[in-house]
Amino acid sequence: TIFSIELQLIAKGFSKPIHMCSPNDQKNNLYVVEQRGKIIMVTKSGEKSVFLDITDRVKSPGFFGDERGLLGLAFHPDYKNNGYFFVNYINNNEETIISKFYFNKNKKTFDEIILLKIKQPYSNHNGGHLDFGPDGYLYIATGDGGSAGDPHGNAQDLSSLLGKILRLDINNKLYKNPSDNPFLNTQNARGEIWAYGLRNPWKFSFDYINNLIFIADVGQNSWEELNIQKM
Repeated sequence: TIFSIELQLIAKGFSKPIHMCSPNDQKNNLYVVEQRGKIIMVTKSGEKSVFLDITDRVKSPGFFGDERGLLGLAFHPDYKNNGYFFVNYINNNEETIISKFYFNKNKKTFDEIILLKIKQPYSNHNGGHLDFGPDGYLYIATGDGGSAGDPHGNAQDLSSLLGKILRLDINNKLYKNPSDNPFLNTQNARGEIWAYGLRNPWKFSFDYINNLIFIADVGQNSWEELNIQKM
């Protein structure tokens, strides 16, 4: 069977776009994440407007290959009713920030609640993707902290949040660790960890039919890596 694919240009003129997604309830609008700190809303007709601008708190990439910046966006599955969305960015103190945002109707601005801070030792391997799984929990990709060859051994260190996929229950003001997270009762291990031993899981995706997660991990020299795990 031969399939034909037709491409249609919706919008152009973005600055370092690295991710795109939509809330479950919005079928016509796309939200494009720009690495320097803006989220751009694009309508079906191609009209663009700034949805969120946090360039003041985001570490803007300063050179070619700099992997810092605004890296991820995920809308709450019940965004239509609660208005929550979550972002992953590197701040000006060289920390990964996982935040919950919501619109404050009184102030007419977005309020930010910081859930996690993770110190980053280098300018690369920050991971950055985050998304909600079929279980309703928030999954977060963190790189091993950078340089090459994981010099600090972060990915294999269960006391570190670097080089991992984290899994959080965010249905309260901050978050709690799901009771079935694998290292919740392991001594000296962080309860947020769902998977470890990753180099730089830049993107991941869920297979809702087969209950799988596909994790794309950036390679170092010769190989790239794709991990498939049962949920």
